[in-house]
Amino acid sequence: MADASGTVPYKLQPIDLFHYIPNLPLAIICAILFLFFFFYLTYRVKRSKSPRFLYILPITSLFEFLGYVIRLKVRTDITIATYAVMTLFLLLPPNALALVNYKCAGEIIRLSNAEPKHFFLRPRFVTWFFFASDIFAFVMQGAGGGLQGTGDPDLSNMGSKIAMIGLAVQLLFFGSFAVITVYLDRKPEYVYTIQGQDQPKKKLIHCLYITTALLYIRAIYRIIEFAGGYDGPVASAEWAFYVFDSLVLFLCFVFYSVLYIGNYLPKRDEDDQSSKGWRGALSTEDVALTNIEKGNTNNYPHRV
Repeated sequence: MADASGTVPYKLQPIDLFHYIPNLPLAIICAILFLFFFFYLTYRVKRSKSPRFLYILPITSLFEFLGYVIRLKVRTDITIATYAVMTLFLLLPPNALALVNYKCAGEIIRLSNAEPKHFFLRPRFVTWFFFASDIFAFVMQGAGGGLQGTGDPDLSNMGSKIAMIGLAVQLLFFGSFAVITVYLDRKPEYVYTIQGQDQPKKKLIHCLYITTALLYIRAIYRIIEFAGGYDGPVASAEWAFYVFDSLVLFLCFVFYSVLYIGNYLPKRDEDDQSSKGWRGALSTEDVALTNIEKGNTNNYPHRV
């Protein structure tokens, strides 16, 4: 419809922001798969009485599902606002998967009751240091992704650079985390037992290795994408998005489901000496002092 000047306002098209027409079947398939993982992992965490922080897994999958639902919407009815929301929903949630891995490493240290030889091997430090780094990366990527979703070339390029900084920080800490994970894997003192599970630490670390490597691949892809600009060859290639983002995250959820982390950690009702959520773990000395104050000499933490 023409405006007062007699000109017809331009209607924004998907190709203006995506630089391609989003594939309908692929978006539907991804939405269905991530919705399945949401229900499956919610059921698994609840039924197995796994640590509550594992609810991060289905919540992340839910946000992925919502991201693809919005992608379906903007395919035919796109606005700057909905495109920006879609960008954030598909860019940010995977950061939460890294938080799950960081927390698991802290749990390995705590459950082993090994005396940390270095400050960076204390359970609380591992959990909160990497948590803080991931939040910083999350904020940077969120700010960058929001600017990139404006559709303005200058703001989009600025957003790409900001998001790249966040992703580069994330890659740096992924590398640091990988070093700590290898250390925990090789040192025999970092071992613990879970009833009904053979070598729980080994199986848990295998899951951390695989999923961290996959998240690393995705972060590299995103850096290359942002480096080329919002209209660059990578950003405008839909196949690259589905291979290095969608498929990689799908595989993460496959491994989180098959090598289910909750099997290798104490159940909620078996872990009443641990702090809840993200408050960090009690140290060995804290647990011993608590037992002494209660007059309980049978529940001192022992090395396995």
